[in-house]
Amino acid sequence: IWGVLGDRFGRKLNVLRSLILGGLFLTISGFSQTPFQLMASRFVIGATSGVVPTIMALVAAHTPRERLPFAAGIVQSGLFVGVALGPLLGGIIYDAWGMRAAFIATGAGLWSSALIVIFLVREDFHPAESSLGLVRPFLVLWRLSTSRAMLPLYGVVFLVLAAHLMIQPAIPGLVSIVEGGSDSGTASGIVFALGGIGSAVSAVVMGWLAPKVGLQRVLMAGTVLAALAALVPYFAIDYLTLAVGFTAIALFSGGLSGLVNGLIALRSPSGQHGAAFGSAQLAHAFGVALGPLAGGAMVVTWGLRSVFLFEVATFVLILLAVAALLGGRSTRDE
Repeated sequence: IWGVLGDRFGRKLNVLRSLILGGLFLTISGFSQTPFQLMASRFVIGATSGVVPTIMALVAAHTPRERLPFAAGIVQSGLFVGVALGPLLGGIIYDAWGMRAAFIATGAGLWSSALIVIFLVREDFHPAESSLGLVRPFLVLWRLSTSRAMLPLYGVVFLVLAAHLMIQPAIPGLVSIVEGGSDSGTASGIVFALGGIGSAVSAVVMGWLAPKVGLQRVLMAGTVLAALAALVPYFAIDYLTLAVGFTAIALFSGGLSGLVNGLIALRSPSGQHGAAFGSAQLAHAFGVALGPLAGGAMVVTWGLRSVFLFEVATFVLILLAVAALLGGRSTRDE
């Protein structure tokens, strides 16, 4: 819905809406008195924010088509850096001033981002004819999100996020095993931080390579290398091998999301970027929710290392989907 409204009233305005409302309700979350209040505030945050797809839509609408994969990679890289550093900063704030302060600081961070958008982002917005009216934009949204060009891409978005996140529940347990049974939160945190850095680097490099080498080639090469890298932590017997393997997975798979987002931008009609990325956010949310859930179930059922074999299988599915979707076409053809 927010993506459709962004196409109608302006994508910069939509980014500001998501940042301001997200900051407001995150701050309110810090004053929750009961679990129900916290759950309700988190639900409202999810319903009113959605920062990433609004930013993707704004970037897609103002970037030359041949630069879209790189631009999407830059945005994805920033997201990975935030994911890597956010918990660290939140933990420092929590230790120093308490949990409520962490919520308030997060809200203030979103409001600070809103100020950056207000003063530094320029948008020459003219609504497309397809975004006008009350019913027509939602009919366009349905046709777009269920089209043969877009629906399979949303499936790839889901698979990429699920593959990236399904192994996370196993990392603390594996770290404990290779460290001789000690429960080291710091050692696990270092592994996750290295993964975040690797993903950020991957998003930029793969986005830069896509227009030069070909989007399909970069996507397929990254998927194959990520699948091979996932076998390293499966056989890891020491901490260094586990950390190197997890980082290698991130280096080869971190850029996949940015490339798929770039492909969504390339395939979405002019004036409908908000609707396209709003629909992609649904697949993204399912991947974020079901990836760790599936990984946890695998750990309980088949053991800690089983998640890496399932991750390899997921990368194989992504490889087959990319080959079928692009069918040998280059980025320039797209």
